Amino acid sequence: MPYIRSQLLIALVLLASCAQRDLQYKTIRDVKYVKKERVVDYRDLSVPEESGVRFTQFSGEIDVLRAPYIESKEGIIYWETDSKIDVSPDGQNVAYIGYGNGKSNIYIKSLVGGRTTVQRTFKESIVNVAYSRDGKNLVYSDANDTDKNIYQIDASQGAAVQQITNTNQIETSPIYSSDNKQIFYTKGEYSSTYSTYRYYIWSFDKSTSIVSQYCEGFSPCMSSDGKILYITRNNKESGLGEIWSLNLASGQETQILADPERGFSTPKVSPNGQILLVTGTSLATPQRYENLDLYTIKTDGTNLTQLTFHPGHDLSAVWSPSGEDIYFLSQRGNEKGNYGIWSIKYKK
Repeated sequence: MPYIRSQLLIALVLLASCAQRDLQYKTIRDVKYVKKERVVDYRDLSVPEESGVRFTQFSGEIDVLRAPYIESKEGIIYWETDSKIDVSPDGQNVAYIGYGNGKSNIYIKSLVGGRTTVQRTFKESIVNVAYSRDGKNLVYSDANDTDKNIYQIDASQGAAVQQITNTNQIETSPIYSSDNKQIFYTKGEYSSTYSTYRYYIWSFDKSTSIVSQYCEGFSPCMSSDGKILYITRNNKESGLGEIWSLNLASGQETQILADPERGFSTPKVSPNGQILLVTGTSLATPQRYENLDLYTIKTDGTNLTQLTFHPGHDLSAVWSPSGEDIYFLSQRGNEKGNYGIWSIKYKK
């Protein structure tokens, strides 16, 4: 059965693990979308639809960010949903995944003063990062040849690394619970029935080392009161990414955001618990290609609002601790479409 060209699919980074990492990174950074009369001009800082929005860049040319895995095939987009950046709870620093000497590691950049940068890990292929709720630790997933495992490290000092999971399966997208007592993450399990991976939300209890399984989905985010998990889940019919919530006390699952043509991923709940920040697709037009942009939606499923409209990709967005700013990765503002860390003021 033919697919609808404007439909957009969403997938976890696991598709990218089939390619060599160095080649994969170079291909993604240097790719240029040129086809017929549609050409992406990354040099623009903003486009007319973003009038009145001030974009501030926090990374420089020397900061080489690990590019998210994005693939577009005949109008269908697959993209990596892991969070590449996170802002410290005190709003002073941003942790991000940088790329250098053929390796991906966690770097911490100051958001104030001179914006100094410190390399925090010395691993091979770190794919995501998240701060603990008290800002003392960082949790991340490191990719090996055939699997991914979860690790924890002090956010500011020392080199000791604590391994949280140790399996031959895919475990990624870790976050801390609101009380810092648990680490929630995505676990990929191969399904022979579907001949593909199925993804589920698990948790690791830091005091007992007990692991627990919750529901199907990936890229979790927890409300500040610890009662609700927000997750991404692929529609089994269309393959499009949808946003769901899980009430941890009752077990009730609620669909918040779904669209017959667009996919969404990576929900991040605002500090006041009322708004979800998500990555979603913008459909192609005769003048531009399909791409990724930022959206917000109320946690009750109303008032879906598109925030960015640049023809380059905007994704991996997080809130500032105050809820007044949004930080994200964007290809805007440079000729080659290299990713930088940007921020905008959130207008309620």
